[in-house]
Amino acid sequence: NEYKSYLRFSDVTSCTLWKMKNGSSGFNPNTINKYGFSESSQPRLTKKSAKITREREQKWFEMLNNWDDYYKNNYDKVVSRCRKGIPHALRAAAWRALTGAADLMKSNKGLFEELTATDTRWAGHIDKDLPRTYQMHEMFTEKDGIGQQEMRKVLIAYSAYCPKIGYCQGMSSIAGILLMIMPAEQAFWTFVAIMDRYLLGYYSEGLLALQLDGKVMENLVKLRNEKVEAFLKKNKLEACYYAVEWFMCGYTRNLPWATVLRVWDIFLCEGGNVLINVGVTILLLAFKDQAVRDACTSFDKAIRFLKYKMPKDLLDEDVFIEEYFQVRLSDKEIQEEHIRQLAKLEEIVP
Repeated sequence: NEYKSYLRFSDVTSCTLWKMKNGSSGFNPNTINKYGFSESSQPRLTKKSAKITREREQKWFEMLNNWDDYYKNNYDKVVSRCRKGIPHALRAAAWRALTGAADLMKSNKGLFEELTATDTRWAGHIDKDLPRTYQMHEMFTEKDGIGQQEMRKVLIAYSAYCPKIGYCQGMSSIAGILLMIMPAEQAFWTFVAIMDRYLLGYYSEGLLALQLDGKVMENLVKLRNEKVEAFLKKNKLEACYYAVEWFMCGYTRNLPWATVLRVWDIFLCEGGNVLINVGVTILLLAFKDQAVRDACTSFDKAIRFLKYKMPKDLLDEDVFIEEYFQVRLSDKEIQEEHIRQLAKLEEIVP
């Protein structure tokens, strides 16, 4: 029936190609979750009922088939559905539609293959990072396997496409999450759209845009919990010690994968302020309890708790997303803090 044709939106992904070529070499299939990670490296995933999943797929299929109309005339519905979570079978198509990558790819036919053949001074840096990226994902575990080859193509192509930025650590995490759900060429143009529209300036020399957003996030905590803000200041827990990885890698190294995907659904729909709000959410979840603040009596203890010892149930997708919308700051609040922090930054760097 017509509904089954939704599969055309879920093109053969790089991950699927890897499985076809390599099977499950190096992994016990019984320990791999539905996203390709070893279960020991990721918490078990929340199970949605098959009925709810099918209903959401049908709604998304209809919306993707009428994307221009929804995007222009019923954007509130797009936002609402992204916030509830995009069905994984349609996530690749939805992310390409949300970012505008589908249009970029249509208007630049053949360019990706040309770019992958370019000599770039960044090749050595990229090759060093490939084995360190998503080591516990079945697609990227094999040295020089198809997963690493596809990631290299995407990153080499981008360094040639945008030589002013070239390559920076953290980009491999962004490329990897895209390659897990879509083929390399689609992943590349989605990557380009994200760099141009969502993470603009994050990878530029000096990382000034990233540092600015870190200070904005740090100072916005007080609008939601003054005790947490006072605790952060008391222990000198500044954003520069933890937020660089958060922002540059889109939280792909910091949250359970099901939560990462939910965050990205919202991020690609609503924009860069989502990253700031996610950071505020993590800080509040980590340190809102007095007992935790009392136990973290120094910078070392506080940063260790934030990075490694937060209770995993606080980061579960349903718990985390609910908390996110409870503490979420408005675009106006974030913009006002941006203006304040930018003025301070200009005083330091005229």
